[in-house]
Amino acid sequence: MGRGLGPAVLALMGTSACVSRVLPARQCGDGHAVAGEACFGDTALELAVDYVPLALRVADFDGDDAPDVLLLGVDAAGAVTATMHAGQGDGTLAAPRDAGIIGCSAHPALGDANGDGAIDLLVDACDDTMLVYLADRSGGFSAPRIVDVDLATQTSAIADVDHDGIGDVVALGLQGEQVALAWARGTADGFEAPRVRVLATSGDPGAPTGFSLGALDDDGYDDALLAHASDAAAELVRGGPDGFGAREPAPQLPSATGIAVLDLDGNGARELLAVQSVPAQLVAYRGTLDTLRRAGTTAIESVHDRLLAGGDIDGDDRLDLGFFAPGERDVQLWLGDGRGGWTRRATVDVGVGVDQLALADLDGDGAAELVAGTFSIGGIRIIAGDP
Repeated sequence: MGRGLGPAVLALMGTSACVSRVLPARQCGDGHAVAGEACFGDTALELAVDYVPLALRVADFDGDDAPDVLLLGVDAAGAVTATMHAGQGDGTLAAPRDAGIIGCSAHPALGDANGDGAIDLLVDACDDTMLVYLADRSGGFSAPRIVDVDLATQTSAIADVDHDGIGDVVALGLQGEQVALAWARGTADGFEAPRVRVLATSGDPGAPTGFSLGALDDDGYDDALLAHASDAAAELVRGGPDGFGAREPAPQLPSATGIAVLDLDGNGARELLAVQSVPAQLVAYRGTLDTLRRAGTTAIESVHDRLLAGGDIDGDDRLDLGFFAPGERDVQLWLGDGRGGWTRRATVDVGVGVDQLALADLDGDGAAELVAGTFSIGGIRIIAGDP
């Protein structure tokens, strides 16, 4: 498959991003990130590629503590291609390079597969296997490792399920007419044969459509909380030495479309965040299933039909949220209080329709930049933070 890297355009654009601030303007622009600020400038950095972009990923792919930008898509022949734009830590990006990614999907999962601190990629091979690309710490990836998951993948993750310091591959997908969850344990030499747990029959309205991983009990293994197409009773499958167990109800949690395992306050401990559609709200919880307590509830009726991205907008180590509707120009920014609540603070007009979104501090000033996948014009647009 061809992965030719064509010319990329890097241009500084003026007056393309307008910000409606809730906070007084005098608190922005002094160079100091302050909790509660949601400050962005009026210029945008645009990057365009000569293939059809489909996915945006922002992470530290080379282990230098500066976020990098990876753009993936398909070329004129329909082959997957990707370009890496390494972050320099000062808000600029290095010249793009071919990331060397092949496969049948341009939508990789991210995670640290080998414990070296650099973020690796998990790519669907569109059969019963997946490909793990280990970051080479110089802005590229090594030749892929083939991982047998024994199912046709729908969604996947790299996570250290058994907490041994080596990432594992977890995939949800179809095994014939059955929906199943597979765990391929990572080792120093590769990946073991998958342990597969059948969860439902394909077409069952209660079949899970996604999952989130986290330690929900004290047995030393991550468990999987299951997501559904609409609000449904919370369910989980517990991890253990022989793989994942059977589906079981989690009556401690509310009915929800999905429940994510996240660090809401930056202290390293994971909380649970339930997304409900009726009523439209976010509900945060602390503790394991046996000690679970509700931490906070946030009504999101005004943005319930939007997608969201998470990051630290104001440099206080708390999880903040950006809500966007694919194809629309505005991004609504909500700041987290670290206790399970969020408050709308600002709206950013990106100037063109947003297809995907990431919030990441590219220049090291403590405040996030808004990195928008603007695929309708062939690339991304970066709105710089202005604390």
